[in-house]
Amino acid sequence: MNNKGLSPLLATIMLVVFALIIGTITMNWGKGYIGKLGEAEGKTIVISPQEIDTPLKQLQIEYITGEITEEEYFAREKELFNGG
Repeated sequence: MNNKGLSPLLATIMLVVFALIIGTITMNWGKGYIGKLGEAEGKTIVISPQEIDTPLKQLQIEYITGEITEEEYFAREKELFNGG
């Protein structure tokens, strides 16, 4: 019998390369898609007071809007979780 085919090593290498190519294409597509969603020119997010129903949400909004620093955020977050 003279059976010819791919060696297991070559088949494994081909599968890895194929997976990397598909992954790269998918990541680039996703990056472009998310980039388009992030281009909200001149648009702002409005949060009503009813949506801020916990102290943690209020703290997160203060941090995101730049009202407090990262150090202040972590210190106050620690106080919230430790009951202090």
